[in-house]
Order: sequence, then structure tokens, then C-alpha cells
Amino acid sequence: MIKLKTSIPGPRSARILEGLKRKNGGWGVPHPLVFSGKGRGAYCQDIDGNVFLDFASQITSNPLGYNHPEMLGVVKKYGKKFPVKYAGQDFSVKEHLEMIESLLDISPGKDFNAAFLVNSGAEAVENAIKICMRSRRKTKFGISMQGAFHGRTVGALSLHHSNPIHRKGYMLLPNFGLPFDDTAGEKLENIIKSKGVDKVGFVILECFQGEGGYNIASKKMVKDLRKITSKHEIPLICDEVQSGVGRTGKWWAFEYFDVKPEIFTSAKALQVGAVVSSKKMFPNEVGAISSTWGGGHVLDLALGMKTLEVIKKDKLLASNRKNGEYCLKSLQNIDGITSQRGLGLMLAFDLPSARVRDNVVIECAKNGLLVLSCGEKSIRVIPPYVIEKKEIDEGLEIIEKAVKVCAEKGFRHKGKVCDFMECA
Repeated sequence: MIKLKTSIPGPRSARILEGLKRKNGGWGVPHPLVFSGKGRGAYCQDIDGNVFLDFASQITSNPLGYNHPEMLGVVKKYGKKFPVKYAGQDFSVKEHLEMIESLLDISPGKDFNAAFLVNSGAEAVENAIKICMRSRRKTKFGISMQGAFHGRTVGALSLHHSNPIHRKGYMLLPNFGLPFDDTAGEKLENIIKSKGVDKVGFVILECFQGEGGYNIASKKMVKDLRKITSKHEIPLICDEVQSGVGRTGKWWAFEYFDVKPEIFTSAKALQVGAVVSSKKMFPNEVGAISSTWGGGHVLDLALGMKTLEVIKKDKLLASNRKNGEYCLKSLQNIDGITSQRGLGLMLAFDLPSARVRDNVVIECAKNGLLVLSCGEKSIRVIPPYVIEKKEIDEGLEIIEKAVKVCAEKGFRHKGKVCDFMECA
């Protein structure tokens, strides 16, 4: 359970955070703690000895929680080997093939018979759009959705329609945005008619949007887009970087919509980045796509495969659906929040404003619960797959109290926490 020994952040954490704020060129708005490596399940400990309950799962990158015994076994096994990192596209290790085979095993249908491994979700998206461009030589632009987030590299940012600061000041690839609603199909047809079908390189879609606000697509929208792209032989890419690998209670969120894209991307919970498609979609020219470390970090490959193995063995897809339903119903009983939504353990809710939302995130952290914001005024609830019912209750109790406190007239955060987080 949550145990706080100091104010948040503690003195040791504060010293590290102050150094990062001065010297980290990518400084953002971190949670006010520095991890110690200690913890168990859904709980983690900072270097000041404070124990937090994690409803953020390292932005869904930590599906099995902290110090899972089977994951520690993998680390122990590979910790004895040196090196564990190879230039994986040029120098082969058996784990590269084993990871691809494990990934294809959980991909729906025989058409998904090849994968390309990289380091991150953004790289996976970059390579997915490169594959489409290579197969459609007259490509002039891509098509993505309003509210989309596909990564921080320039190609992925070109598809981005959620937070303007992410794109500000960068040169971008040509892109058209579709509304994330039931008019998307009609708007896509209009673009095809006015610009020409050969110029459309791809359509990319998050069936369950992540950073853009945890927005769940309608079945009509997804099916319309699939029908139109199939008719015109335009590749459909499904971005599963945040929603994939069982987070929603199915291996891939697009499975809820009874469609299959030409390509899908994965990362985060997989521990490596991946592009999955049919072998015929990939370029047949040697060197057309590559990555120095893609498929070469043996420990990451082994941890990713173990993650998939544990999800299967411990029936965590069913567990995610069950715990997600319980968590969603509980969220619906909390006053002061709205638009409770989700699939499996990928859940979110809205607050009256971004100001209140940011205050609630900080208030939760001060009381030992880690949550993440998304969209305009939303908070994510994305605990590890190993979460237990009593831990869900513990976290939701803190959320309920935080919402109530932050709704008080004139509420403001005070103290050291405001040096590191955006105290509204």
C-alpha cells in the first residue's frame, strides 16, 4: 500500500530533479519523484523511501508492474552475457527471430507474416509510412485523424493533430486531417476525388487515441475508413503503440472493430518498436529500411517475449477486461468527473477544465498516486495488468478526494512540488 515518508518530492528526489531541470535539454513536466528501482506489482518506491501506487504504468510501457519475478529472471539470465546490445539488422541474434515469431503469433490472421523491429513507437510509425511510400511511388501526402499523436520524429509529427506545441517550428510532410467522427469516411472520399487516389500514400488511425484524449473511435467510422481504403487499395495503418499488447483486453485495439489494417505498429509494452504487415508490403531492395539497434538489444527482446508469455499464461487479457469493467463502473460513481470511458485497463475521465485537471494530477502525486493527463482536460487510468481490486479501490479513493479538494474555491498548490510541475 501507499506509504509516504516525506513531502513530495522528498529532498533526494528534489536534488536530482533540480539538476535535470538545469541540464536536461528535453526537460518537460515530470512526476515529482526519482525512482529507486524498488517496488512490487503496481507499487514503486522513490529514492526518498516513499511508496507510490502507479496508475500510469510508465505511459503503458510497464504492463507487468515493478520487479515481476519472471522479468527479474530474464534480467538475471541476460545480465551474465556481454554484450547484450548488437547492431541487430546487420549482425543477427536468435532472439531477433524469436521476437518476430512471438509477435506474429498474436497478430490476427495469416496476412501478418512479417515484422520489422526498431527502438520506439515513433520509429515504428516512421517506417510504416516509409513502407507505404515505397509501394506507392506517386505519393504526395498522408492522411491522419484529428486528435492524433504518432510520435516525436518529424515524419510522425507530420501526422499529429493534438498538441500544437509538439509541431511548432518544424518542417513537416504534407498531410490532411480527417475528423475523428462518423463523417470521416465522407471527408476521405472528398479528398480522394479532389486530389487523386494515387497521391494518397496511406491513412493512419488510432482506433483508441492516446495522447490526444483517450478517444474511442466509433465502429461506423473505422468500418467506413476500412471500406474506402480497401476499395481504392490505399494502405491503412493502425497505430497500436499505446493501446496494443493487451492493454484494452484484446491484443490489439483494432480487433474490437472487426477490421484488419495492412500495417500496424507496436512499442511501449512490447519493450521494442515494431512494424507488422505482410512480407509483400515491405521493400524488396536491401537497405531500403534499416536500424542499427533495431532487433539488436537482446535484453529488451527477451523482456518483450517474456511479457507476451506472462500475459498468455496468467490470462491477463481476461483480467484486464474484468478489472477494467470494475474500474470504469467505480469511476462512474465519482462526483465531479465526467465522460468516464475506456476499454480494458485503458481508461480516462474528464474534469471541468485543464486547470482543474492539472491540479488533480499534482494532488494525486502528493498523496502517493501516479496518474497522467491527456487531451484537453482528461486524466488517464492505466495501471499495470497485475493490479488487484483492492489496489484499484485505493487509487480511486485518492482520485475522489483529489477531485473534491481541487474543486474548492481558491485552491492552489504550494511547496516544492511547484518547482517541478505546472501548478495551475
